[in-house]
Amino acid sequence: MSERLEFDIFCPNNHDQTVSFDHEEFEELLKSGALVFHCNTCDADWPPTTEEIANFRRQFSKSPS
Repeated sequence: MSERLEFDIFCPNNHDQTVSFDHEEFEELLKSGALVFHCNTCDADWPPTTEEIANFRRQFSKSPS
């Protein structure tokens, strides 16, 4: 079973959010186009940036599986 990792992200309105994925779940959401972040503070939805995706993948590669 893959380890779930938590990531700090910021919504377009600069609210701090935390998301949690395991590697398989992250890749499946990304491939399906269903990966959209949601801010509980201002109700904004946005897709991950290229930089966020690269950072998540780096963190997963560092994590023991």
